[in-house]
Amino acid sequence: MLGVSLLNDVHTHAKRVCPQITIEQMKAELAGIYEFVLLYPPQGDKGPARTATVQGKQTLTQVLLAEAFGLQTLTPARARKARVGKTRRRS
Repeated sequence: MLGVSLLNDVHTHAKRVCPQITIEQMKAELAGIYEFVLLYPPQGDKGPARTATVQGKQTLTQVLLAEAFGLQTLTPARARKARVGKTRRRS
């Protein structure tokens, strides 16, 4: 019973951004939001292991739902700042 109530509450919040969305569509859209963190071994004796964060491509509905539910707060602060271009080389 609690699960059904929670699902209805989440659906109510989702309908604020996407008024026509059904529960099944909402579940499918939320299931399509994902992120991978790739771990690379350290280069040489010094330094920590390198990581790369890869996010799946999102539809407009997924972006709206992620913003409505505050999913960006679940990612680390470094991953929230999108970096474009070449990474700096350490000397």
